[in-house]
Amino acid sequence: MPAGRSRAERPVCTFLAQNSLSQQPILDTISFRMRFLSQPFATRRLGNCILENLADTRWTSFRAAIAFVKRSGTQHIRQALQQFDARASVRISVGISFQGSSKEGLQDLLTAAPHGEVWVYHNPGNVTFHPKTYLFRNDNQAELLVGSGNLTSGGLFKNYEASLALSLDLNSQADLDLLNSVESVLNGWSQANPQLCHRLTPALLQQLVGQGYVKTEAQMAASAIHQQPPGAGAQGGAGGPQGQGAPAPLFVATPVPPAPVVTVEEEPADEEPAAAPAPAATPAPAPAPVSVAPVAPAVGVTSFVMTLQNTDVGTGQTTPGTSARSPEVFIPLVALDLDSAFWNFPNSFTPDTAWNAANPTYRRNGLGKLDRNNVPMRIGVVHQVNMFFNPRKKDFRIRHEAIRSAGNIGDILWVQKVNPANGFEYDIQVAPQGTLLFLRLQQYCTTHVVNSQKQFGYF
Repeated sequence: MPAGRSRAERPVCTFLAQNSLSQQPILDTISFRMRFLSQPFATRRLGNCILENLADTRWTSFRAAIAFVKRSGTQHIRQALQQFDARASVRISVGISFQGSSKEGLQDLLTAAPHGEVWVYHNPGNVTFHPKTYLFRNDNQAELLVGSGNLTSGGLFKNYEASLALSLDLNSQADLDLLNSVESVLNGWSQANPQLCHRLTPALLQQLVGQGYVKTEAQMAASAIHQQPPGAGAQGGAGGPQGQGAPAPLFVATPVPPAPVVTVEEEPADEEPAAAPAPAATPAPAPAPVSVAPVAPAVGVTSFVMTLQNTDVGTGQTTPGTSARSPEVFIPLVALDLDSAFWNFPNSFTPDTAWNAANPTYRRNGLGKLDRNNVPMRIGVVHQVNMFFNPRKKDFRIRHEAIRSAGNIGDILWVQKVNPANGFEYDIQVAPQGTLLFLRLQQYCTTHVVNSQKQFGYF
């Protein structure tokens, strides 16, 4: 600041938080460094900044106040947050207005920060808990991020968002005063208040779901898929060609950089001998209308999505006299491990005693080859589908020609686990690339298998 300026002329820095008393201007010399973060096109987005700070061993405390949290966001930070929680303090406040936070997102925070505190702040009046503030600190320094990004994939990476990043020197009284004003507000949003604020526990999470404050991501997705945005059917929009006489679209979908994929290591598979020629597919009878009973209350996730690759939809050799590949969709073992209950594995599977006796050295987690045959799945119409796990081939497969024939490379397979009262256990659809359904499901295909183009996810 130039010499000679009066105290009244010095810049004023204020942390404004509605419904708080921490709105006192700081009039001393400001020493912090300020940076502007934007996305989705910047190389360093909000999510990158949060991950860098979680990995920074300088920090002894992480505080946050976030309007909405979903697994699409927590999956990017939960490992780093778990490591931070093991060595430092964590205290997070989350909102649930408009059912904008998911059960899975809240559960991830509980799991990733078992030593920390997660609070739910909600005013059911005509107001919204809407902050997006992230604070890292130690005794001498602090990093403050304030902006528009929620703890979701869009808020961290893909949406058009803006934030300010402030680096504070706590040896400066002005910077310390600013930090104190921020922490005063965060403290008010993370302390017990029987009307507004409760500490999150597994029991409270069940209450939030049971009373309708929070939805599962399967419920969120089911609602979103049926909500076609304005202009989706217009040319250049998400839905397809412009109808005769329809007005030209005002907005056109434009690709943006995606969120980083969450990479997992997959076990290498043994080479597989050629399968016996597949019998010719019998044309399916015309589908009769199927009345779908309501899905039973979800325990965990109810949907699995995966991008299809050549091994899933290809037929292998096409030279006359050679064997075609069996009609099998390959589910990565890391996907099976992530939620084996979704597939009722291994409890509903039967050991292949002959194969296991002949191959005693092939075991994974103590398991030999397991089969589950004639599982009713709806793929347009209900089919009896075989599922099997083979420790030698190191994969989990679903076998039926109707699945292979339904998709192409790059399409998304969507498997929904439903109430068996429907007459089938899984409802299977394929979302072709470029369709509105594909765009809705693509946001959940966030786990990338190493050395493969395949991506998958549960919700």
